[in-house]
Amino acid sequence: MNTIKIDKYFRGMIAHRGLSGIETENTINAFVAAGNRSYYGIECDVRASKDNQLIISHDDTLLRLGLLNLYIPSFKYDELKKFTLVDRKTGNLSEHSTIPLFREFLSICKTYQKTAIIELKEHLSNSNITTLLQEIEDYYDFQNVKIISFHEHYLSALKKLKPELDLFLLTDKMNDKVFDFCEKNRIHLDIDYQHVDEATIKQFHLISLKVCVYTVDDKDTAERLIKMGVDFVTSNILE
Repeated sequence: MNTIKIDKYFRGMIAHRGLSGIETENTINAFVAAGNRSYYGIECDVRASKDNQLIISHDDTLLRLGLLNLYIPSFKYDELKKFTLVDRKTGNLSEHSTIPLFREFLSICKTYQKTAIIELKEHLSNSNITTLLQEIEDYYDFQNVKIISFHEHYLSALKKLKPELDLFLLTDKMNDKVFDFCEKNRIHLDIDYQHVDEATIKQFHLISLKVCVYTVDDKDTAERLIKMGVDFVTSNILE
């Protein structure tokens, strides 16, 4: 299995949770697979373990990917790394698929010179946010990361702590509240592709803000959105 190629002139493709259409999402294998391809950026999901290690996982339980009904934030990282995840290619648990640390993700992005797209999940503390910024500084650099979240309070706090950061508000809908928040705080838009139109894209571009869409796995849909003017497209399989 391989990726599906789209408009070769577009340079804004983002690998959703790594190359999750081929490898197990949010794993080292998925991030390396994306690094070896033409993606502009690699996206991940950040949570905190019980001992406040920054880890990569979309879900807060191991049920879907680890076949265990365990709550991830209740375990220390040394415990979490012992749990295996399902290999996407075989459908079996694999010792080569485990929950990685955030700093491992950053190191892969740096090695392959990809922009790190970092989604902040729920229940992160102020201390976790401070650690996140420190690890970005230690393992990559602020110019090559973009931080995205559905949680406005994270983005507002980061804007005060590090005004030069590229921040994106994740949303599954478009309304005046979303636009006003983005305009006031100079935060870009990352929206469900089914809820964006050309007028919205132009509205954001007029105030010098970018528009990313998620999660697009259909080639024709992606190319239509690119013609409409989106800046970035997040996908599991399109490249």
